[in-house]
Amino acid sequence: MNRLEWILGIVLVILLIAVAVVSLLFWFGPRQTVQQTEDPLRAQGLKIEPTSVFEGRTAKVAYAAAQNEAQAWQPDAELLNATATWPQGAPVQQLLDGETSWSFTFYSPSAGKTALISVVEGKAALVSAATYTQENPVLNVSGWNLDSQEVIRALLQEGGNDFMKQEPITTLTTALFTDDPEQNGRIEWQVSLISLANGRALMVRIDATSGEILEAYTIRN
Repeated sequence: MNRLEWILGIVLVILLIAVAVVSLLFWFGPRQTVQQTEDPLRAQGLKIEPTSVFEGRTAKVAYAAAQNEAQAWQPDAELLNATATWPQGAPVQQLLDGETSWSFTFYSPSAGKTALISVVEGKAALVSAATYTQENPVLNVSGWNLDSQEVIRALLQEGGNDFMKQEPITTLTTALFTDDPEQNGRIEWQVSLISLANGRALMVRIDATSGEILEAYTIRN
């Protein structure tokens, strides 16, 4: 056997070993995965969504970018609401950062239209515009003091921590309203934790100017 044949023989043996290892991993891998994932969440058909690949912003930081885009759309554009939803199963620390992607709705009295503007990784984009008539007076956004991380902290203190301990997977939604939906002259945050297992939800309304808890209650499906 010459040197070339000897080298080729070694390469062939290495390839055969590699194929055998891959085959064993393929054969045993799925079985191990099934054993590891057979838990109550899987049995209920629930799953934790992966963390968003987009870098988030707090509501006020995202609003600054959205406002520039809105004024380029219509100079008299004013904020109606801001909304965001965190990934299912997001841990408490991720929620406390108050950072995610946001959607903002602006209203132009002169144009009689609304514009939906999204802010992803700090970049604002006009998504759509539609004809709209605003009935309630829009409250001045200068009265908006509480940022998203402060609101989420208030939610957790108002029963959110216990709620997340009791429910296996929850989804957090937040919404800021400047169009006075309760007709009480307040800019409001309305935040909720929703259980994916049973539809149970914790709802909290917060004054966006003072931080006062206006209402907190639990909904059972």
